Amino acid sequence: METIVINGDGTQTNERTGKTLPPRPGAHHIYDAGADLWIDTKTLEGTRISTWARIKLAREAAELSDFTCAGLRYQADKARITGAAHMALLAQVAGLPYSIDWTLSDNTTVALDAAGMIAVGAALVAQVSGAFVIARGLRELIAAAATIEQLDSIVWPATEAA
Repeated sequence: METIVINGDGTQTNERTGKTLPPRPGAHHIYDAGADLWIDTKTLEGTRISTWARIKLAREAAELSDFTCAGLRYQADKARITGAAHMALLAQVAGLPYSIDWTLSDNTTVALDAAGMIAVGAALVAQVSGAFVIARGLRELIAAAATIEQLDSIVWPATEAA
């Protein structure tokens, strides 16, 4: 059995060859002392799974990012926006007045009537739906990828700051 010795300075030495190991190239590498080299254990399927996990995190971040409605920036607070839009819709259907002061991303406020609050809800739904469309396209690329390099090149598209 080959032995790797950890030196006092933190470096590692292959006991058989006496050579100091080069730094570990990446998290998926293991050292094969017999062959005296680092081996990449990253597999295509493992990379496919981790790429999809990375894309899902990016999708969630996109869903939760600020969005614009009628030229104003809103925080993507799904629960509050959904509840307020629902109440606005109920008031609108019943022919009742509706007004809410809403805090925007920059901490200013805007007074919204029923139609305005419903529009904010629709804008949030559009943002979430758009994120799912992007993720679906990237998932198709992940499924079609034939190499680890192709998978590593799949990233969430950059968005312009508003």
